[in-house]
Amino acid sequence: MLALFAFVTLDGALIQARGALVPTWKETFTTSETFLGLITPVGTVGFVAAMVVFGSASGRIDIKRALLAGIAVTAAAALLIGASPTFLLLLAFIGLRGFGTGIFRSLDRTVLSHLYPERRARIFSLHTMAWAIGATAGPLLVTAALWLSGWQLTYLVLALPLVPIFVILWGLDRPATLANEQSLSLADVRDLLGEPGIYGMALALLFVGSIESVFFQWLPYYATELFSRDVANLTLSIYLAAYVPGRFAFSRLAERYRFTDLVVAVGVILVGSLYAMLVLAEGLVVLGLVFVIGFFVSGLFPTLISMGIESRPSFTGPINVVANVAAQTGFFIAPATVGIVADATSIGTAMLLQIGLAVVLTIVALGLKVGPLGSRRSTASE
Repeated sequence: MLALFAFVTLDGALIQARGALVPTWKETFTTSETFLGLITPVGTVGFVAAMVVFGSASGRIDIKRALLAGIAVTAAAALLIGASPTFLLLLAFIGLRGFGTGIFRSLDRTVLSHLYPERRARIFSLHTMAWAIGATAGPLLVTAALWLSGWQLTYLVLALPLVPIFVILWGLDRPATLANEQSLSLADVRDLLGEPGIYGMALALLFVGSIESVFFQWLPYYATELFSRDVANLTLSIYLAAYVPGRFAFSRLAERYRFTDLVVAVGVILVGSLYAMLVLAEGLVVLGLVFVIGFFVSGLFPTLISMGIESRPSFTGPINVVANVAAQTGFFIAPATVGIVADATSIGTAMLLQIGLAVVLTIVALGLKVGPLGSRRSTASE
Protein backbone atom coordinates (compact mmCIF):
# COMPACT_ATOMS: atom_id res chain seq x y z
CA MET A 1 0.00 0.00 0.00
CA LEU A 2 2.92 2.37 0.68
CA ALA A 3 3.99 2.37 -2.98
CA LEU A 4 0.43 3.15 -4.12
CA PHE A 5 0.11 6.08 -1.74
CA ALA A 6 3.60 7.38 -2.58
CA PHE A 7 2.91 7.37 -6.33
CA VAL A 8 -0.41 9.14 -5.97
CA THR A 9 1.31 11.80 -3.82
CA LEU A 10 3.82 12.50 -6.60
CA ASP A 11 1.00 12.41 -9.15
CA GLY A 12 -0.71 15.24 -7.27
CA ALA A 13 2.51 17.27 -7.24
CA LEU A 14 3.09 16.72 -10.98
CA ILE A 15 -0.43 17.82 -11.93
CA GLN A 16 -0.51 20.91 -9.74
CA ALA A 17 3.02 21.99 -10.63
CA ARG A 18 1.66 22.17 -14.17
CA GLY A 19 -1.12 24.53 -13.12
CA ALA A 20 1.26 26.79 -11.21
CA LEU A 21 3.55 27.00 -14.24
CA VAL A 22 0.90 28.30 -16.66
CA PRO A 23 1.90 31.98 -16.21
CA THR A 24 5.60 31.05 -16.59
CA TRP A 25 4.96 28.97 -19.71
CA LYS A 26 2.96 31.84 -21.22
CA GLU A 27 6.04 34.04 -20.96
CA THR A 28 8.60 31.34 -21.85
CA PHE A 29 6.87 30.09 -24.99
CA THR A 30 5.00 33.33 -25.87
CA THR A 31 1.58 31.74 -26.36
CA SER A 32 -2.07 32.76 -25.89
CA GLU A 33 -4.75 31.71 -23.41
CA THR A 34 -6.41 29.60 -26.10
CA PHE A 35 -3.26 27.47 -26.55
CA LEU A 36 -2.58 27.42 -22.82
CA GLY A 37 -6.05 25.97 -22.48
CA LEU A 38 -4.83 22.86 -24.33
CA ILE A 39 -2.42 21.86 -21.54
CA THR A 40 -4.99 20.03 -19.41
CA PRO A 41 -6.93 18.47 -22.34
CA VAL A 42 -3.74 17.01 -23.84
CA GLY A 43 -2.82 15.41 -20.52
CA THR A 44 -6.38 14.15 -20.27
CA VAL A 45 -6.24 12.39 -23.66
CA GLY A 46 -3.22 10.37 -22.57
CA PHE A 47 -4.71 9.63 -19.17
CA VAL A 48 -8.07 8.47 -20.52
CA ALA A 49 -6.46 6.32 -23.23
CA ALA A 50 -4.51 4.41 -20.59
CA MET A 51 -7.55 4.20 -18.34
CA VAL A 52 -9.68 2.63 -21.05
CA VAL A 53 -7.01 0.16 -22.21
CA PHE A 54 -5.71 -1.02 -18.84
CA GLY A 55 -8.60 -0.39 -16.45
CA SER A 56 -11.14 -2.26 -18.55
CA ALA A 57 -8.77 -5.26 -18.70
CA SER A 58 -7.96 -5.32 -14.97
CA GLY A 59 -9.08 -8.94 -14.62
CA ARG A 60 -6.90 -10.19 -17.50
CA ILE A 61 -3.60 -8.37 -17.25
CA ASP A 62 -0.65 -8.69 -14.87
CA ILE A 63 -1.48 -5.76 -12.60
CA LYS A 64 1.97 -5.59 -11.02
CA ARG A 65 3.73 -5.31 -14.39
CA ALA A 66 1.26 -2.67 -15.54
CA LEU A 67 1.85 -0.60 -12.40
CA LEU A 68 5.61 -0.80 -12.95
CA ALA A 69 5.20 0.29 -16.56
CA GLY A 70 3.11 3.24 -15.42
CA ILE A 71 5.83 4.39 -13.03
CA ALA A 72 8.56 4.07 -15.68
CA VAL A 73 6.63 6.02 -18.34
CA THR A 74 5.69 8.74 -15.84
CA ALA A 75 9.30 9.21 -14.72
CA ALA A 76 10.60 9.40 -18.31
CA ALA A 77 7.87 11.86 -19.33
CA ALA A 78 8.54 14.11 -16.34
CA LEU A 79 12.19 14.40 -17.35
CA LEU A 80 11.22 15.13 -20.96
CA ILE A 81 8.77 17.87 -19.89
CA GLY A 82 11.60 19.58 -18.03
CA ALA A 83 13.76 19.42 -21.17
CA SER A 84 11.10 20.71 -23.60
CA PRO A 85 12.50 23.39 -25.95
CA THR A 86 9.14 24.28 -27.57
CA PHE A 87 5.50 24.51 -26.49
CA LEU A 88 4.49 21.80 -28.98
CA LEU A 89 6.95 19.32 -27.47
CA LEU A 90 5.85 20.36 -24.00
CA LEU A 91 2.27 19.41 -24.90
CA ALA A 92 3.41 16.07 -26.36
CA PHE A 93 5.33 15.12 -23.22
CA ILE A 94 2.44 16.23 -21.00
CA GLY A 95 0.28 13.80 -22.98
CA LEU A 96 2.86 11.05 -22.44
CA ARG A 97 2.95 11.74 -18.71
CA GLY A 98 -0.83 11.53 -18.66
CA PHE A 99 -0.63 8.11 -20.34
CA GLY A 100 1.93 6.79 -17.85
CA THR A 101 -0.01 8.09 -14.89
CA GLY A 102 -3.22 6.71 -16.38
CA ILE A 103 -1.76 3.19 -16.48
CA PHE A 104 -1.05 3.32 -12.76
CA ARG A 105 -4.21 5.14 -11.73
CA SER A 106 -6.45 2.77 -13.71
CA LEU A 107 -5.38 -0.05 -11.39
CA ASP A 108 -4.37 1.38 -7.99
CA ARG A 109 -7.94 1.64 -6.68
CA THR A 110 -8.56 -1.91 -7.88
CA VAL A 111 -5.78 -3.15 -5.61
CA LEU A 112 -6.95 -1.04 -2.65
CA SER A 113 -10.57 -2.12 -3.11
CA HIS A 114 -9.66 -5.80 -2.87
CA LEU A 115 -7.25 -5.29 0.03
CA TYR A 116 -9.75 -3.30 2.12
CA PRO A 117 -13.30 -4.29 1.06
CA GLU A 118 -14.87 -3.39 4.42
CA ARG A 119 -13.32 0.09 4.57
CA ARG A 120 -13.46 0.99 0.90
CA ALA A 121 -14.94 4.50 1.20
CA ARG A 122 -12.50 5.52 3.93
CA ILE A 123 -9.44 4.05 2.18
CA PHE A 124 -10.35 5.84 -1.06
CA SER A 125 -10.69 9.14 0.78
CA LEU A 126 -7.33 8.62 2.50
CA HIS A 127 -5.82 7.66 -0.87
CA THR A 128 -7.08 10.88 -2.42
CA MET A 129 -5.88 12.76 0.68
CA ALA A 130 -2.36 11.53 -0.14
CA TRP A 131 -2.86 12.96 -3.63
CA ALA A 132 -3.92 16.25 -2.04
CA ILE A 133 -0.76 16.42 0.08
CA GLY A 134 1.36 16.10 -3.06
CA ALA A 135 -0.87 18.51 -4.95
CA THR A 136 -0.44 21.14 -2.22
CA ALA A 137 3.34 20.75 -2.43
CA GLY A 138 3.41 21.07 -6.24
CA PRO A 139 2.93 24.86 -6.52
CA LEU A 140 5.26 25.42 -3.57
CA LEU A 141 7.92 23.37 -5.35
CA VAL A 142 7.43 25.52 -8.46
CA THR A 143 7.98 28.69 -6.43
CA ALA A 144 11.18 27.23 -4.94
CA ALA A 145 12.42 26.02 -8.35
CA LEU A 146 11.85 29.42 -9.96
CA TRP A 147 13.73 31.08 -7.12
CA LEU A 148 16.68 28.64 -7.16
CA SER A 149 17.14 27.89 -10.85
CA GLY A 150 14.27 27.63 -13.32
CA TRP A 151 10.96 25.86 -13.87
CA GLN A 152 12.75 22.82 -15.34
CA LEU A 153 14.12 21.91 -11.90
CA THR A 154 10.56 21.13 -10.79
CA TYR A 155 10.35 18.06 -13.03
CA LEU A 156 13.78 16.73 -12.15
CA VAL A 157 12.90 16.84 -8.45
CA LEU A 158 9.58 15.08 -9.06
CA ALA A 159 11.00 12.38 -11.36
CA LEU A 160 13.74 11.16 -9.02
CA PRO A 161 11.49 9.80 -6.19
CA LEU A 162 9.73 7.57 -8.72
CA VAL A 163 12.84 5.36 -8.83
CA PRO A 164 12.57 4.02 -5.24
CA ILE A 165 8.81 3.58 -5.70
CA PHE A 166 9.55 1.38 -8.73
CA VAL A 167 12.05 -0.66 -6.69
CA ILE A 168 9.64 -1.14 -3.76
CA LEU A 169 6.79 -2.28 -6.01
CA TRP A 170 9.12 -4.63 -7.91
CA GLY A 171 9.77 -6.54 -4.69
CA LEU A 172 6.11 -7.00 -3.71
CA ASP A 173 3.90 -10.02 -4.40
CA ARG A 174 0.58 -9.78 -6.21
CA PRO A 175 -2.33 -9.78 -3.69
CA ALA A 176 -4.26 -13.06 -3.86
CA THR A 177 -7.61 -11.26 -3.57
CA LEU A 178 -7.14 -9.77 -7.07
CA ALA A 179 -8.17 -13.15 -8.48
CA ASN A 180 -11.79 -12.03 -7.92
CA GLU A 181 -11.42 -8.97 -10.15
CA GLN A 182 -13.42 -9.04 -13.40
CA SER A 183 -12.66 -7.41 -16.74
CA LEU A 184 -15.03 -5.34 -18.83
CA SER A 185 -16.91 -6.49 -21.93
CA LEU A 186 -19.35 -4.51 -24.07
CA ALA A 187 -22.27 -6.26 -22.37
CA ASP A 188 -20.79 -5.34 -19.00
CA VAL A 189 -20.65 -1.67 -20.03
CA ARG A 190 -24.38 -1.63 -20.79
CA ASP A 191 -25.10 -3.51 -17.57
CA LEU A 192 -22.94 -1.25 -15.39
CA LEU A 193 -24.30 1.96 -16.88
CA GLY A 194 -27.78 0.70 -16.12
CA GLU A 195 -26.99 0.85 -12.39
CA PRO A 196 -28.28 4.13 -10.88
CA GLY A 197 -25.27 4.35 -8.59
CA ILE A 198 -22.91 4.12 -11.56
CA TYR A 199 -24.61 6.35 -14.12
CA GLY A 200 -25.34 8.83 -11.32
CA MET A 201 -21.66 8.76 -10.35
CA ALA A 202 -20.56 9.32 -13.95
CA LEU A 203 -22.92 12.23 -14.59
CA ALA A 204 -21.99 14.01 -11.36
CA LEU A 205 -18.27 13.44 -11.93
CA LEU A 206 -18.48 15.13 -15.33
CA PHE A 207 -19.23 18.40 -13.53
CA VAL A 208 -16.92 17.72 -10.59
CA GLY A 209 -14.05 17.16 -13.05
CA SER A 210 -14.96 20.40 -14.83
CA ILE A 211 -14.88 22.45 -11.62
CA GLU A 212 -11.63 20.89 -10.40
CA SER A 213 -9.79 21.19 -13.71
CA VAL A 214 -10.61 24.87 -14.12
CA PHE A 215 -9.17 25.61 -10.68
CA PHE A 216 -6.15 23.37 -11.27
CA GLN A 217 -5.17 25.14 -14.48
CA TRP A 218 -6.55 28.66 -14.22
CA LEU A 219 -6.66 29.66 -10.53
CA PRO A 220 -3.07 31.03 -10.36
CA TYR A 221 -3.56 32.83 -13.69
CA TYR A 222 -6.85 34.33 -12.49
CA ALA A 223 -5.22 35.34 -9.22
CA THR A 224 -2.54 37.37 -11.05
CA GLU A 225 -5.35 39.84 -11.77
CA LEU A 226 -5.83 40.28 -8.01
CA PHE A 227 -2.43 39.66 -6.38
CA SER A 228 1.31 39.62 -7.07
CA ARG A 229 2.79 36.62 -8.94
CA ASP A 230 4.08 34.97 -5.73
CA VAL A 231 0.74 35.32 -3.95
CA ALA A 232 -1.09 34.17 -7.08
CA ASN A 233 0.90 30.91 -7.11
CA LEU A 234 0.06 30.44 -3.43
CA THR A 235 -3.68 30.55 -4.17
CA LEU A 236 -3.47 27.11 -5.76
CA SER A 237 -1.58 25.77 -2.73
CA ILE A 238 -4.25 27.28 -0.45
CA TYR A 239 -6.97 25.62 -2.53
CA LEU A 240 -5.17 22.27 -2.49
CA ALA A 241 -4.17 22.48 1.18
CA ALA A 242 -7.90 22.37 1.92
CA TYR A 243 -8.04 18.95 0.20
CA VAL A 244 -6.09 17.37 3.05
CA PRO A 245 -8.53 18.10 5.92
CA GLY A 246 -11.42 17.95 3.46
CA ARG A 247 -10.73 14.41 2.33
CA PHE A 248 -10.03 13.28 5.85
CA ALA A 249 -13.38 14.73 6.95
CA PHE A 250 -15.23 13.10 4.05
CA SER A 251 -13.58 9.75 4.80
CA ARG A 252 -15.59 9.90 8.05
CA LEU A 253 -18.76 11.48 6.65
CA ALA A 254 -19.04 8.88 3.86
CA GLU A 255 -19.40 6.19 6.51
CA ARG A 256 -22.24 7.99 8.30
CA TYR A 257 -24.43 9.67 5.68
CA ARG A 258 -26.03 8.90 2.34
CA PHE A 259 -23.78 9.62 -0.60
CA THR A 260 -26.46 11.72 -2.30
CA ASP A 261 -27.09 13.77 0.86
CA LEU A 262 -23.40 14.68 0.99
CA VAL A 263 -23.23 15.67 -2.68
CA VAL A 264 -26.39 17.81 -2.50
CA ALA A 265 -25.12 19.63 0.59
CA VAL A 266 -21.72 20.26 -1.01
CA GLY A 267 -23.34 21.49 -4.22
CA VAL A 268 -25.41 24.09 -2.40
CA ILE A 269 -22.38 25.30 -0.42
CA LEU A 270 -20.29 25.55 -3.60
CA VAL A 271 -22.84 27.68 -5.45
CA GLY A 272 -22.83 30.24 -2.65
CA SER A 273 -19.07 30.14 -2.07
CA LEU A 274 -18.18 30.47 -5.75
CA TYR A 275 -20.52 33.41 -6.20
CA ALA A 276 -19.02 35.11 -3.15
CA MET A 277 -15.44 34.49 -4.33
CA LEU A 278 -15.85 35.45 -7.99
CA VAL A 279 -18.34 38.31 -7.66
CA LEU A 280 -18.40 39.79 -4.16
CA ALA A 281 -15.10 39.23 -2.32
CA GLU A 282 -11.87 41.21 -2.41
CA GLY A 283 -8.37 40.84 -0.95
CA LEU A 284 -7.76 38.30 1.78
CA VAL A 285 -11.42 37.27 1.80
CA VAL A 286 -10.83 35.73 -1.64
CA LEU A 287 -8.07 33.55 -0.20
CA GLY A 288 -10.34 32.39 2.63
CA LEU A 289 -13.07 31.47 0.17
CA VAL A 290 -10.54 29.59 -1.99
CA PHE A 291 -9.80 27.39 1.04
CA VAL A 292 -13.51 26.83 1.78
CA ILE A 293 -14.21 25.85 -1.83
CA GLY A 294 -11.24 23.47 -1.91
CA PHE A 295 -12.39 21.81 1.33
CA PHE A 296 -15.82 20.95 -0.05
CA VAL A 297 -14.79 20.13 -3.62
CA SER A 298 -12.22 17.69 -2.23
CA GLY A 299 -14.84 15.29 -0.92
CA LEU A 300 -16.81 14.90 -4.11
CA PHE A 301 -14.62 12.52 -6.14
CA PRO A 302 -13.99 9.89 -3.43
CA THR A 303 -17.62 10.06 -2.28
CA LEU A 304 -19.00 9.57 -5.79
CA ILE A 305 -16.57 6.80 -6.79
CA SER A 306 -17.41 4.93 -3.56
CA MET A 307 -21.09 5.24 -4.45
CA GLY A 308 -20.41 3.67 -7.84
CA ILE A 309 -18.16 0.87 -6.61
CA GLU A 310 -20.55 -0.17 -3.85
CA SER A 311 -23.14 -0.80 -6.56
CA ARG A 312 -20.93 -3.53 -8.12
CA PRO A 313 -17.83 -4.26 -5.96
CA SER A 314 -16.52 -7.05 -8.20
CA PHE A 315 -16.12 -4.56 -11.07
CA THR A 316 -13.86 -2.13 -9.21
CA GLY A 317 -11.44 -1.66 -12.11
CA PRO A 318 -14.07 -1.04 -14.79
CA ILE A 319 -16.04 1.30 -12.50
CA ASN A 320 -12.81 3.15 -11.79
CA VAL A 321 -12.47 3.57 -15.57
CA VAL A 322 -16.02 4.89 -15.91
CA ALA A 323 -15.45 7.33 -13.04
CA ASN A 324 -12.17 8.64 -14.38
CA VAL A 325 -13.35 8.91 -17.97
CA ALA A 326 -16.37 10.92 -16.76
CA ALA A 327 -14.22 13.25 -14.64
CA GLN A 328 -11.55 13.54 -17.35
CA THR A 329 -14.21 14.50 -19.90
CA GLY A 330 -14.73 17.54 -17.72
CA PHE A 331 -10.94 18.03 -17.62
CA PHE A 332 -10.88 17.90 -21.43
CA ILE A 333 -13.71 20.38 -22.05
CA ALA A 334 -13.77 22.91 -19.21
CA PRO A 335 -10.20 24.35 -19.12
CA ALA A 336 -10.16 24.75 -22.91
CA THR A 337 -13.56 26.47 -22.78
CA VAL A 338 -12.33 28.87 -20.11
CA GLY A 339 -9.25 29.64 -22.24
CA ILE A 340 -11.40 30.47 -25.28
CA VAL A 341 -13.78 32.65 -23.25
CA ALA A 342 -10.84 34.39 -21.55
CA ASP A 343 -9.29 35.19 -24.93
CA ALA A 344 -12.59 36.68 -26.11
CA THR A 345 -13.40 38.55 -22.87
CA SER A 346 -11.27 38.28 -19.72
CA ILE A 347 -10.19 35.58 -17.27
CA GLY A 348 -12.48 37.08 -14.64
CA THR A 349 -15.51 36.66 -16.90
CA ALA A 350 -14.45 33.15 -17.96
CA MET A 351 -14.15 31.98 -14.34
CA LEU A 352 -17.84 32.75 -13.77
CA LEU A 353 -18.53 29.50 -15.63
CA GLN A 354 -17.64 27.78 -12.33
CA ILE A 355 -20.86 29.04 -10.74
CA GLY A 356 -22.94 27.53 -13.54
CA LEU A 357 -21.13 24.20 -13.22
CA ALA A 358 -21.85 24.10 -9.48
CA VAL A 359 -25.54 24.84 -10.11
CA VAL A 360 -25.82 21.96 -12.60
CA LEU A 361 -23.98 19.60 -10.23
CA THR A 362 -26.47 20.44 -7.48
CA ILE A 363 -29.42 19.79 -9.80
CA VAL A 364 -27.97 16.41 -10.81
CA ALA A 365 -27.41 15.44 -7.16
CA LEU A 366 -30.95 16.48 -6.21
CA GLY A 367 -32.31 14.40 -9.08
CA LEU A 368 -30.44 11.33 -7.81
CA LYS A 369 -31.51 11.97 -4.22
CA VAL A 370 -35.23 12.20 -4.93
CA GLY A 371 -35.04 9.55 -7.65
CA PRO A 372 -33.29 6.18 -7.95
CA LEU A 373 -30.81 6.66 -5.09
CA GLY A 374 -33.10 8.29 -2.56
CA SER A 375 -32.73 5.55 0.04
CA ARG A 376 -29.19 4.32 -0.64
CA ARG A 377 -26.59 4.61 2.08
CA SER A 378 -22.95 3.55 2.19
CA THR A 379 -22.42 0.01 3.41
CA ALA A 380 -20.76 1.35 6.53
CA SER A 381 -23.95 3.06 7.56
CA GLU A 382 -26.30 0.14 6.95
